Amino acid sequence: MHFSAAEHLTLPCRFATFTPGELHQDGRRYLPTVGLSLAEHHPNAYQLPVVDRHHRVNAQHVGSVGYAQLVLLLCQFRIQSGKPHQGLRVQADGIPGAPRVYGRVTHVAIWEIPATPLPYESLYCEFVIDIGFGRVGVRTHATAPHLAQRLGTQQLMIGDFVEIWRPRIDILTFVPQ
Repeated sequence: MHFSAAEHLTLPCRFATFTPGELHQDGRRYLPTVGLSLAEHHPNAYQLPVVDRHHRVNAQHVGSVGYAQLVLLLCQFRIQSGKPHQGLRVQADGIPGAPRVYGRVTHVAIWEIPATPLPYESLYCEFVIDIGFGRVGVRTHATAPHLAQRLGTQQLMIGDFVEIWRPRIDILTFVPQ
């Protein structure tokens, strides 16, 4: 997978676990899962499970400290309301691999709203956010009759604080120290 601003992505962590993909009944393989420990940066020693969709992570790095390059895909987002904040929040009844993510926009690589005769607007975007202890990428799309109302802005700007929910999190690489 190519992410246009990959050089900006750095999330300090420990490569805690590696679960290889298992063989599915139809003969296909499930994708491997990498467990990243964010204990130094998150309460309750949170471990974030991410999918190694492109088989780029070396399982021999289990136990190593370094940084991961993560991209939040196919998620929903909007400008934060109230006092801005950064970080991850896992819902008590939520999926561990799909936390709410809060961050400050540091780079907007792509923001495309094509003209269309349809009764709605659509957006494709790629941007980077600082979540307080590292930077992660966001690649998503949105459709709505009025995108500015749905997202809370007509155009993301560097310095905007966003809230992201329901992400599919992919790892581009893990770099040991």
